[in-house]
Amino acid sequence: MAELANATGLGPVGRKPLEVRVLSPALAVGVLLLAASPSASGGSSLGWQTAPPMPTARTEVAAARLGSEIVVVGGYLADGTSTGRVDAYSPRSRRWRRLPDLPAKVNHAMAASVDRHLYVVGGYGAERLAFAYFRGRWRALRKLPARRAAAGAAVVGRKLYVVGGVVSPGKLAPRMLVLDLRTGRWDFAPGPRPREHLAVTAAGGAVYALAGRSGGTSFTTFEAYSPARRRWSPLPTVPYPRGGTGAAVVGGRIVSVGGEEPAGTIASVYAYEIRGRRWSRLPDMRTPRHGLAVATFDGKVYAIAGGPQPGLHVSAANEFLALR
Repeated sequence: MAELANATGLGPVGRKPLEVRVLSPALAVGVLLLAASPSASGGSSLGWQTAPPMPTARTEVAAARLGSEIVVVGGYLADGTSTGRVDAYSPRSRRWRRLPDLPAKVNHAMAASVDRHLYVVGGYGAERLAFAYFRGRWRALRKLPARRAAAGAAVVGRKLYVVGGVVSPGKLAPRMLVLDLRTGRWDFAPGPRPREHLAVTAAGGAVYALAGRSGGTSFTTFEAYSPARRRWSPLPTVPYPRGGTGAAVVGGRIVSVGGEEPAGTIASVYAYEIRGRRWSRLPDMRTPRHGLAVATFDGKVYAIAGGPQPGLHVSAANEFLALR
């Protein structure tokens, strides 16, 4: 069973303490030098930086990198309605452009990409729908064999894996949904520990599922799935429990970003070294959020949109962390 508290010694969730200390000039310089060292920052010395905000603030979005852009799909608007709006951000030009709307208004959907195709599946408002975006157009795919929302998605080989999530109110998904991208057919596969609002990513031929929540309890659970063995394996737990979180892979590391708990949104960021099987602390988020888009480009992790407070709150923030 996953630990529900930080037992790793990697530090608290990232909220600022109420206690204020005044440092002497010499001590302050020492603290700044330590903070800038790779050992203290997990390989990033600049901290989170701001980029042009998303044109329309929203939360509980789906997102994936598509070519040289990061595409953000759907989500809740500030008035509580769902949208099918799709925006693409180019880290190279630092510009946003609008893409054709998704054919459904949706929140808590799942997205992944491969071979210049973007796949968006499920979500509240479109629980059994699936779409593919290619060359400027959306097309409908076969319906999901079961309803799914608040899950995660990743592609390994020529298959799209939809992991975790909600089947119906109060019922978690016990199995994964698997779409064969060659035949367009859906199938089932063993699922990880049932939970929703988890983060899902892929690396080295494996699917990774981390954190998430159930019934108001957030988890540190971290698992890897081998498609060849059709089996999930436990990994060292995430250092702090979080739901409504995201993750992405950068240079052999899985970076865990964002999330929420009853006390507020979570600022702490951690990186898991796949080969070394260990976690390290990265600089805290500048704008903590849940229900956000997390993607990577050119050695940088981007955190876009999301809710700056628990519940229905929206943000257009676009921030990135450069990793070495």
